[in-house]
Amino acid sequence: MKKLSASLLALALPLSLAAGHVSAQALTGCAAKKADVQAQLEQARAHGNKAQEAKLKIAQKQLDTNCTDEGLRREREADIKKKQEKVDARKADLEKAQAKGKSKKIAQQEKKLKDAEDELKAAQEKLNQ
Repeated sequence: MKKLSASLLALALPLSLAAGHVSAQALTGCAAKKADVQAQLEQARAHGNKAQEAKLKIAQKQLDTNCTDEGLRREREADIKKKQEKVDARKADLEKAQAKGKSKKIAQQEKKLKDAEDELKAAQEKLNQ
């Protein structure tokens, strides 16, 4: 059930970002997620997107039923831990590439490390939302 909810919210997220609703920015945790889904639902209705509207109604019901601020915080903390492990692995890969001295491989590993660090930073910022 969590995976379905997460999938539905992931599908709806770009619509939310495009909408840029200020009201959800002042909220945190489940309240912010609910406000985002509500804003996306309004956008879907305004554009006559019935399929998106149906998905968002399901997401809304799941949030009402299952979302708790504590549970959301645990999920986000677990995501941060996973992203930190990825950063650590990318650092180790970069060190190996540097030891071999191949500039092309070093550049690839540096890019992968930067991407992993960006993902970690985004996850950390999300923790307080």
